[in-house]
Amino acid sequence: MGRYTGCIINNTVILLDKNFYKKGQIEKLLSYETRPNISSFRSDSLIRERFLKDFRNIMKQAGPLELSSDYKKVLQIEKNSEIIGVINLNIDGILKLNGAQKLIELEGNISWFYCSECGMDKDSNLIVEDDKEFNCNSCGKNILKPSIPFIGQEFSQWDLKDSWMMLNSCDNLIIFADNFLSPVTISFIHIVEKRMKNIKIICSESLNYDTFDFSSNNVDFIYESNEFFLDSLIETYG
Repeated sequence: MGRYTGCIINNTVILLDKNFYKKGQIEKLLSYETRPNISSFRSDSLIRERFLKDFRNIMKQAGPLELSSDYKKVLQIEKNSEIIGVINLNIDGILKLNGAQKLIELEGNISWFYCSECGMDKDSNLIVEDDKEFNCNSCGKNILKPSIPFIGQEFSQWDLKDSWMMLNSCDNLIIFADNFLSPVTISFIHIVEKRMKNIKIICSESLNYDTFDFSSNNVDFIYESNEFFLDSLIETYG
């Protein structure tokens, strides 16, 4: 545990936990527990209308989804050949919209809606600005939903498999946790820990790591801001 002193880190996966962007504001407003059941959403127009109203209010409350300075640094670091990929648990969709090439959005993103009936997709901004856009231009049904799992849906199995492949091939896992470790992140730590590879958890404040069942000495808690550690990685990777 301690401050980051700088080192060459090869064959690395970066994981951004749920509060990396805007301190997790969007993830809290659209938490899994508050989302509708997928079966009810598909069958009940009133549930769809209520979700659309709530989604609009959430997007207004969250404000513009803009490329943050920390995201800009992640995009710069991701280009290095030593970075296997970035696993993002935030659902804003900003990294993909700004050209991230080695990105897994494990929990999906809210930057576009797709039709649960035929698969046609549409920019979420269109739907937020005009409720008439909450109709599928292809099949004509209004069963559009954001590309995030609702209650009764699981992660994309393809993305989950790709995440496991990254974690089973890396020598280093860097986690930007701030003040929180999600259950998914903890499960990913165990995958890398079992392989006796290095794990660095970046925290802005002390975590009660005694409650985590990390049995190896390869898990290192580093108490720095995201900004400071990202700057250190940029210096390391050039």
